[in-house]
Amino acid sequence: MPREGRAELAMGTPRWTSSAAAMGRGLLAFVSIALVACALNPATGRKQLSFFSESYEIELGAEVDREFLTTSREYEDAGLHRYVAELGGRLAAVSERPDLPWTFRLADDEIVNAFALPGGRIYVTRGLLAHLNREAELAGVLGHEIGHVSARHAVNGLSRELAITAGVLAGLALFDVDDDAQAIAALGLGLLFLKFGRNQERQADELGVRYAERAGLDPWGVVDVLRVLEQVSRAQGDGWFPVWLSTHPDPEGRWQRLAAETGLDPAPRPGAVQPEVDAFLDRLDGLVYGPDPRHGVIRGNVYVHLRDRFQWTLPAGWEVERQGQMVAAGNAEQNGQVVLLPRLAATEREAAAAFAAEDGVRAGESWDENLGGLAARLVRFDGGLDGEEVRGLAAFVRTPARVVSVLGVSASDSWSRNQLELERSVRSIGRIADPQHRAAAPDRLAIVTLDRSMTVGEIARRYSPQEEPAVLALLNQVDVDAPLPAGRRVKTIRAGR
Repeated sequence: MPREGRAELAMGTPRWTSSAAAMGRGLLAFVSIALVACALNPATGRKQLSFFSESYEIELGAEVDREFLTTSREYEDAGLHRYVAELGGRLAAVSERPDLPWTFRLADDEIVNAFALPGGRIYVTRGLLAHLNREAELAGVLGHEIGHVSARHAVNGLSRELAITAGVLAGLALFDVDDDAQAIAALGLGLLFLKFGRNQERQADELGVRYAERAGLDPWGVVDVLRVLEQVSRAQGDGWFPVWLSTHPDPEGRWQRLAAETGLDPAPRPGAVQPEVDAFLDRLDGLVYGPDPRHGVIRGNVYVHLRDRFQWTLPAGWEVERQGQMVAAGNAEQNGQVVLLPRLAATEREAAAAFAAEDGVRAGESWDENLGGLAARLVRFDGGLDGEEVRGLAAFVRTPARVVSVLGVSASDSWSRNQLELERSVRSIGRIADPQHRAAAPDRLAIVTLDRSMTVGEIARRYSPQEEPAVLALLNQVDVDAPLPAGRRVKTIRAGR
């Protein structure tokens, strides 16, 4: 069964992307030219391990941001983008690093997540935004992530990982210096999954409170958003959890500790809470909720992309993973997978040539072919993946909107068993054939004002009969059995089609 909205890549993205090229030698070369024994943590004034200058930190964040946007997308709402950027800018201006080129993005992803890249790149997903109920909570998220950047937590974590890599410090002189851009690219999207330590999380929490106070915002927003994430984690007791918690560990009890250690006054400012809630809910009215079928939806074992107007058939019974615009499926034996990714290329031939030039790829026969009405360039290849020899077939396809790739990959010693199914899937991409796939609309948040006292169950039956009451209770941060008064504004979910 497909697992929507998971950020971890259980089967892994193919290593033949620019973000992962030359990982070993590139990293070592990068350290040899950027080595700094230690640097001051701008937020604390204390020394910490860092191999990265600020200029490299900024360049690294910009490069990974470009890579991230090839497999993800920004949410299409200029007003919300502007709001998030203005609020983030207000907080960044009172941080210890106000002069960084701060960038704030609202990612079009249903997962509950927020993260920061080195150099001032901050991301919040619409999935997280949907679970917030006032501006102070969003400020808490942004302030926390700004804290990670201000304290250089990501580059400190990368420096620690490099320091424990076998032979890094002792063998630096044995390696040639590569091009800076290649070294930066080698760090790749692994930054998105860099797990922060408990002390770094506590520091980011406290910095979030500091920035909120400096900016004249309610610092309790940091506490409240930790409480929200704890509730989301508990509600999903089947093993799924907000991705934010996979890189920001230990949510249990964090909000109580933070409130106690920072000495926050629990009393809200008179008259400030309800107007803030109402204004924030107005901004969320109409926000896409859950998977957006226009940007790709899996129906049975067929992936349909309405905006790009193509469909692709995955092998039946394979386990499916999605992250942003990447779709992957792997077999039960874990020796075969198919992966679909967008490509930064103007034509299918350009994309195929770039793939063939990537480190680790040994391109073989290539040819043009029409796949389901779409122009494609196919390439047979061999290569090394995680120390294992693999074989595969790649199709670079010009859809009506852009170029995408479909790769069928197998361990070399399993190719003969997997080849037929992999190549059938690779060649299945084409224009949307089934008329029922040509129209779909996502679910959206709808803010309603209660005309009488109602429980969440009553609200669900009246406004969102397709949803469990617990879902609405979580979105509104209320108990499922609690009666809500007339005049209360609440989030409901308006079904798409």
